[in-house]
Amino acid sequence: MKKNFTFKSIFAVIMLVCAMSSYSQNRTCGMDEYMEEMLKDPVLAKEYKENQKKFKAELTRRQNGDLSKRGVGTIVIPVAVHFPSGNEADRACLVALAQSQVDVLNADYSATNADISQWASASAFYPGLQPGSANIQFCLAISNHPVDGNTGMIVDPELLEGEPAVTIGYNFANGSGFPEQDSNWIGYMNFVVKNIGGLLGYSPGGGSLANGGAVVMNLGAFGTGSGCFGSGIVPQAPFNLGRTVTHELGHFYSLNHPWGPGGPSCATDDGFTDTPNTGQETYNCPSAGSLTACVPTENILSMNYMDYVNDACMYMFTPQQMVAVDAYVASVIAPAIKPGVCDPVEPTFIIAANDSEVYSCPATDTEAVFNFSYTTIQDFAENTTFSATGEPAGTTVTFNPTSRSDDGDFTMTINNLSGSALGDYVITVTGTSNTVTKSIDVLLSNNCVECNTYTATDTPIAISASGTPTITSTITVVPDAPILDVNVTIDITHTWVNDLDITLTSPNGTVVELTSDNGAAGADDYTNTVFDQEAATPITSGTAPFTGSFIPEGDLSLIYGEMSAGDWVLTVFDDANQDGGSLINFELEICTEQELSVSDFSSDEFSIFPNPNKGEFTILLNSSSTEDINIDVFDIRGRQIFSNSYVNTSEFREVVNLNSVQSGMYLVTVSDGLKKTTRKIIVE
Repeated sequence: MKKNFTFKSIFAVIMLVCAMSSYSQNRTCGMDEYMEEMLKDPVLAKEYKENQKKFKAELTRRQNGDLSKRGVGTIVIPVAVHFPSGNEADRACLVALAQSQVDVLNADYSATNADISQWASASAFYPGLQPGSANIQFCLAISNHPVDGNTGMIVDPELLEGEPAVTIGYNFANGSGFPEQDSNWIGYMNFVVKNIGGLLGYSPGGGSLANGGAVVMNLGAFGTGSGCFGSGIVPQAPFNLGRTVTHELGHFYSLNHPWGPGGPSCATDDGFTDTPNTGQETYNCPSAGSLTACVPTENILSMNYMDYVNDACMYMFTPQQMVAVDAYVASVIAPAIKPGVCDPVEPTFIIAANDSEVYSCPATDTEAVFNFSYTTIQDFAENTTFSATGEPAGTTVTFNPTSRSDDGDFTMTINNLSGSALGDYVITVTGTSNTVTKSIDVLLSNNCVECNTYTATDTPIAISASGTPTITSTITVVPDAPILDVNVTIDITHTWVNDLDITLTSPNGTVVELTSDNGAAGADDYTNTVFDQEAATPITSGTAPFTGSFIPEGDLSLIYGEMSAGDWVLTVFDDANQDGGSLINFELEICTEQELSVSDFSSDEFSIFPNPNKGEFTILLNSSSTEDINIDVFDIRGRQIFSNSYVNTSEFREVVNLNSVQSGMYLVTVSDGLKKTTRKIIVE
């Protein structure tokens, strides 16, 4: 046992030493590799192409005019910083570290950094050149933090309104690594600080706030000062002055290395005449004018932020680079900025839904109850009255209490459900006070949900103590209906559970990682462990024997919307060769629903295809109405993600693009004033 632990520990130490050694050698940047992968994705490639078109048009406009004219006013860019491996006890320290990095950016991009004074002696080697500055400013966002559309609560439960937008332990982009995009944080300039091996950082070469994009930094290359030892985030010399973020952010705003894309080579260039083409990467800390550029009469501008020198030896951008940054920010970044998040927090309230979805059946239920929380901010004391719209026809809505002026819970009851029409109803709950009105959507699935538990009959199954065994257990489900929810329960005896990788495979072939190498070294067993996508605690935060409900490492909601019938396979892989055990029990709880009510449009009047799709689908409708045609799309938790109105034609045809939504099940509602229908679609 200890032999296995020792090997893993030594490997981890070696990786850490390698990563830290890179800090004391040469700068690294993963932009080129990131772009190569990004452009393989047709959706991301299309977005990049469109953004570059906007940028180049604006850059040309500015280059043809007076370079001193940068538009109207300074553009303020809100920043959010994410420490996925940070320690909540270090919040004050991590917030200060984040602010130190914002301070560096504000100085570097405005040419007000203290070490710009070195230019006075260096300028003799670069005749006619002066440092450039951009007309932008960065701020740590402090208000209107993103909320979970399911609960109405801020996505990081430890982050409060009025506090800087610094998340700790939040799994940005679900830890995907690529692309670093998180829809919760659209409109922010995101910085993600995590262990990325030997790289100091990486960024797309032309990023977007509209998709929640981010610049990623290693643990030792973010911020300045002594760092936060309790979270293992400590700036490491010679890259400890925050300049790696300055460099990577330049890429995000479409700046290239001085040697241009695909270099280093004198055959390539970054497109700016005031940055001498280097033909080589510049490392360490060369003295000004000591390196000859591709043109023999020019010197390499080694102190430029887009080169590879140490932090203490880079201290300026050029005017043309800053014109390009201004153009990119104005044309691509500014339109996507989330407004008002840098403004002081105003007294207000938050309504949070404690139920992501409530199921009901008109054949058996007379009412459905939703639970909410009401939270005041900044001593807000006005009386707030609750109301609702969107409930099924023929039902009534009551609230208890009907209003609140202090923090607490309230309920909404949908009454008289008996005989109501089957369907998915997005109900908007609104709180109204004298000065503030806020709403939240919840989903009533009035579809006669049936939840059944299925137990494997092939257990117990031994897990061998030799080799690296893989075992499987299969549950065959006969009823076939659309899946609304699936939960997995396991019992495993094993003397070293952090050697186990466990997955669930649906009949449709979707593989979801339930847990991988979790539990302290030497910890035993999974005992009555439930994997539930709607649980509160990630399995990665649990401790053996993991009794209770946990969010799996993968996403069980990817299975929602699939059909239930077929073989469900649990796979357990033991990646060590000294421990044994047994899979004692494997259970599935599967909740399915009846199909939606019969459409008001007949099959020859209405169709939607393809289904499943990649987020783009076509709606065909033969309408006898003269009213406009309205198309709305909701996710399974009732959040509206698309809405548009179209001029009616007798043979209506429209392509809907959901703009890179996550895979899963969605509800599409189409109406023409006389008729209305809702269909489910699956985005793969």
